[in-house]
Parts: sequence; C-alpha cells; structure tokens
Amino acid sequence: MDYEVALKNSWNVVKDNLVTFIVGLLITAVGSILIVTIAPLVYGFTFMAVKGARGEIVEINDVFEGFKKDNFIRSWTFMLVYMVVAGILGEIASILSTIVGILFMFTMPLLVIKGYGGIDGIKESIEIVKTVPVESIIVYVITLVLTMIGAILLGVGLLITVPISTVFLANATFELSKK
Repeated sequence: MDYEVALKNSWNVVKDNLVTFIVGLLITAVGSILIVTIAPLVYGFTFMAVKGARGEIVEINDVFEGFKKDNFIRSWTFMLVYMVVAGILGEIASILSTIVGILFMFTMPLLVIKGYGGIDGIKESIEIVKTVPVESIIVYVITLVLTMIGAILLGVGLLITVPISTVFLANATFELSKK
C-alpha cells in the first residue's frame, strides 16, 4: 500500500466535499448523544467516506444510510460485538496498568534518591510494594486522587496537585524504602 497516495487521495476527497463531510460529521456527533443512533450514524458517515473514495458524489443525506433496516441491524451487531470485546480488553488493560503503576511507582524517586539505574530502581520499587503492600496501595490511591482533583479543576489544578503528589511520593519512598 502506498500510504502517501492514500492520504493524498483522502485529502482530495474531503477537500472536494468539505462542507458535506463537516455537516455529516456534526450530524453524527450531535445525533450520537442518543445512544441508539451511534451505530447507524457512524455507518452513514463511513458510507459517505466510501462513496467519496469510490469517486461517487457524496451527499449530506448519505449520513442517514445506516438507518435503513439491514444497515441498522448490521451496524448495531458490529457495535455490540465491538463494545463487548473492547470493554473486556479495556478492563483487563486497566487492571494490568494499575498493577504496573503500583509496582513501579517508587522507581523514579529511587533513581534520584539512590542513584539507581532503571532496572535496579524497578526491582527495589517492586520489593517495597511486596514488603508493605497496604501502605503502597494507599500511597498510590492518594497520588491518584490528588492528580484527579487537579485534572477536574480544568487541568490548571495540576500545577498544584502534581507537585504535591510528587513530593508526597518522594516522602513515601524515603519512609517505605527503610522498611
């Protein structure tokens, strides 16, 4: 596949039908607020893209192609399968990433405090978590909550909460690495 040619062709299709695609995308985005319309509207927007890629005339009404009986069923069948698979895999990834986050959270302070290399820092961080698992989870939750509070405050709060959680993590590393 020639990716450059594909991107140029895609740009040309969108450029030649810019208003139609923008209106179609807005209809898809706004219409998707009602959950039942997500799958058919995404189908319709994709229908627009396929027509454009084929060199056919793209019309705003094409965005509603997914509401035709067979297309509605096909789009929702796919969407349900996708949501189940993505949901399961997303939960697994979330759990694994939380575990890795807890196991590795003391690594950066250890690199600074003890001058470790990355692997040695990871090893000691894991040792700390194995030695004091409850305290480690509490430290993780506190730093997570502080960061979330900063993010909720339009991101500007991160300017305060990230330094607080980083100093908190450094203090926790000093204390827990002694145990």
